[in-house]
Amino acid sequence: MTNIEGSGFNQFDRLLDLVRRTRELLDTIVDEGELPEGGAAYLEATTLPHLEGIQSGFQGWLRSDAADAAELRYLLLQVAQLRVPPAFSAAERRAAMAEEIAERRLADGSAPTSRLALIEPWHLAALGHARVVLAFIPRMPEDDVRFPAGRRTYADIPVPKGPAELSGRIAELERELWKAVTGRAAAPVDPAFRRTYGFFDAADRLGFGAFRGAA
Repeated sequence: MTNIEGSGFNQFDRLLDLVRRTRELLDTIVDEGELPEGGAAYLEATTLPHLEGIQSGFQGWLRSDAADAAELRYLLLQVAQLRVPPAFSAAERRAAMAEEIAERRLADGSAPTSRLALIEPWHLAALGHARVVLAFIPRMPEDDVRFPAGRRTYADIPVPKGPAELSGRIAELERELWKAVTGRAAAPVDPAFRRTYGFFDAADRLGFGAFRGAA
């Protein structure tokens, strides 16, 4: 499914290169137990900022009426737990945004607002792309699955249901890549590593089609 030629849009083409290169780096972790030379720098400078953009898109997309009070409280706790060095400042910004959303929803019976947070339009596009990829993972044909360990299927990886699960999966991608950057990559048999590999594998297979699905 991956397009051989470019899409004609620089940002889309850069993202397609990003998911392909990231999957290749994860392949190296599976084969050799660690990233190749330059791999950590690539993840830190390119892939992780993209995932932070997805998180920003999520915070902008999440309206105060998109989840009930209990789920919003859970999101607050979850975002706070993203404070893993060396990404403190980004996590603090996400936590502050989530806190503002929850306060609007819970304080003094004030009416929910549908105003989007001020974010880059590309962050919303990146979030839409991620949601399409997450929905495609369990439906990926077995012949296309490239994960080298265990069953050649992602059918057991669930599609996120609701804002809390979506936020959790995005956060998991960040956590697993930070582990790789800091030389603490999880074993390939670890479910979180497999889900992370599956995300980039599916995104690579979908190619530009993921953007059509996100439109």
